[in-house]
Amino acid sequence: MMRDDYKVECGVHGTSPATFICHHLSHHRENQGFHMGYDPEDPDVLYPDAWCDQCNEVLEQEGEWNDTSEAFAKIKVVCANCYCSIRAKNWLQDEEALSHLIGDSFDYLQAMQDTFMKAYNIGDCERWDWDQEMGTLIFSHEGKPTVECDVHFVGTLSTLSKTWMWAWANQSLSDKVKEQSRLVRRIGDERQFLPLACPKWSADETDGWEMTAIMAKAVGAIGAYRTPDENGFVYMVVSKARWVSQEAEQINLEIPL
Repeated sequence: MMRDDYKVECGVHGTSPATFICHHLSHHRENQGFHMGYDPEDPDVLYPDAWCDQCNEVLEQEGEWNDTSEAFAKIKVVCANCYCSIRAKNWLQDEEALSHLIGDSFDYLQAMQDTFMKAYNIGDCERWDWDQEMGTLIFSHEGKPTVECDVHFVGTLSTLSKTWMWAWANQSLSDKVKEQSRLVRRIGDERQFLPLACPKWSADETDGWEMTAIMAKAVGAIGAYRTPDENGFVYMVVSKARWVSQEAEQINLEIPL
């Protein structure tokens, strides 16, 4: 059984995945810091064990989780929804630095996107198809494939739950398309940026494009694309693009850019 399959009954949120936090965080105070521990055997768990700054100081002093550090933390079980609320109230981050990263990333993606869309006439394509196992996105025009792209999935936005989920945390995606998204998680861990480090959180379409821009710059993408489904959108970045045939390329050359 995967870690996220364990359930707990919450008096506020009903049945929900079980999560584990220190008792300081469970007191519903704010700005206590929020540290997460990833299990090497289950690194993509949605709600990793969490503890506050005080517990982290004791953990660093002890050098490991032992009787002393565990006694100080007094780990409690809470539901996933409570976990997300507690995380938002206690996560400490440099908002100005995050805003600067988003702005720089948007500037990068916009410049690359304009060139990509025009060079391959993406706006003229009536159909797209992506293949997880191959890691490709194919655009078609007038019933014929014209452009094939190598893509990396960034994440998904649910318009039902109004949440963002990073590709690395989505068990329905293949490693082929989600591996590169882990680079953004590492940036989030290193710089303590909540939207980058946490697998799932409340979000809207603007957030989806912001996360896509950050990943685009991080991996040096040449563009990005978003495909719709019945529950929301899938966001991806394009690492390479090529014409499917010489005929398709010739059509492009006849159109002034």
